[in-house]
Amino acid sequence: MSVTTIPVVIDGGVRMIRKKSRWFGGALLVMVLTVTGLVASATASQAAAAGWYAESSDDHSAGYGFATWSNTGQYSSFQVCDAGAGDARRAVGYIWWQDGGTIERHAAGGSGTCSTPLNVYVPAGKWVSMEVCERKGANGIDERCGALVHGIAGS
Repeated sequence: MSVTTIPVVIDGGVRMIRKKSRWFGGALLVMVLTVTGLVASATASQAAAAGWYAESSDDHSAGYGFATWSNTGQYSSFQVCDAGAGDARRAVGYIWWQDGGTIERHAAGGSGTCSTPLNVYVPAGKWVSMEVCERKGANGIDERCGALVHGIAGS
């Protein structure tokens, strides 16, 4: 059996490697990339199922609000935060779901504060929506509302 070699440039110099080594190296690279892809996709799907995020329409250089919902089970934590520069507005977040009610939370303590987390009961498989707006005072009108975030609870 004859062994053939091929030239390969390594660290600026030419080295000879066996074709079998090249095949093994290629196969090993494919296996590493496959495992990396599987881990990354599992992590991404787990992250998607683990939590939701919504924000008001102001950019991050101004005052803006955001809300998080953990979506980790039927009793999942919902919280609203006021962030960015001080703008004399509070963040107001809403969460509502299919065959359920609407919950409204305020981050009224100024920029850098959040509402108290609230465990929200949403049955798995129900459509859920979240929205965050900004408001001047407790009874003001909602302004600068961000995009609605929709999905299915428990997914």
